[in-house]
Amino acid sequence: METKPETFYNSYVKEYHEVRAIYLKNMLLSLDSVNETLKDSEVDYEDVKVSLTKNTKFIIQADLRQNYFHALETFFEFFFAFLPNRGIIPDNSKIVRQIVQSKWSQNYKKIEYIAKGEMKLNILDQEINFYGYKVTVGQYIFFPGTFSKETFGEKYLNDVSESVDAIKVAIKELAIDFYDRDEYNAYKHTMRAFPNYESIKFINPETLKEELEFDLSNSVSYQKFNDKENETMIKTKLFDPERDFEMTRFCSRLIYNMLELRNVMFNKNKIRNQDKKIAIFLFNQSKISDLIKHNVNIQDIILSTKMS
Repeated sequence: METKPETFYNSYVKEYHEVRAIYLKNMLLSLDSVNETLKDSEVDYEDVKVSLTKNTKFIIQADLRQNYFHALETFFEFFFAFLPNRGIIPDNSKIVRQIVQSKWSQNYKKIEYIAKGEMKLNILDQEINFYGYKVTVGQYIFFPGTFSKETFGEKYLNDVSESVDAIKVAIKELAIDFYDRDEYNAYKHTMRAFPNYESIKFINPETLKEELEFDLSNSVSYQKFNDKENETMIKTKLFDPERDFEMTRFCSRLIYNMLELRNVMFNKNKIRNQDKKIAIFLFNQSKISDLIKHNVNIQDIILSTKMS
């Protein structure tokens, strides 16, 4: 028995990542209240209290970060599932099979190619025929079923074209954020991400005076090994929860457009009978440029030792 596309598109939890991001952000803004709740669950063990509140801020920010990575992974899986292959449009009614049987390792490679500029996103500008309309690949992927100038108007179609241009810029940034998955894997596998440093200080070797200091108190670290080079590394990244929140919301809205508009296509009679209206998210390059900016001065610090 296979899930019908009508059921999948209608029932898929399109707001999953945005809802998680919102409640995690609210928890981050209400740390005192969260800690009070956690204290109620603390227990004494042989007269020693096991604290649950020591790392609350770290844990919530780590969850925000993981949620962003998961939103990225979800977005790219759907993006590649809908992307035409050599001009051939995938069967949108087979979306469940395409996602379940996804060749994820090949998709990871494609994400890396996009991040490095080796896979050009002008593929979204290529024209295809879809449901009798000549449209760009970007329109077909992110704004399906809204092609008629008579129904939607010229302004809407111009806004869609501008949105596709903005999405092209954003997708490369999303790929850059995702393709090096060491941090994501450190969260997923055995939870190997941890708070490690309070700060790093640079000392002048001649005067022994401190020349520079970086505050790393709000950071996450994870261990890396390169056995071929006999090298061990600790990679540290400063948390940027506001960017994680905004980028997750953006990803979630791309996912929403892709799936909710296909829901309308596959369930149009049901939706028409219910006289339902849906939202369509539009984008522009100015907002995307603001969105992708980092709010911390340092993204990566790597400390390594190498045995000769």
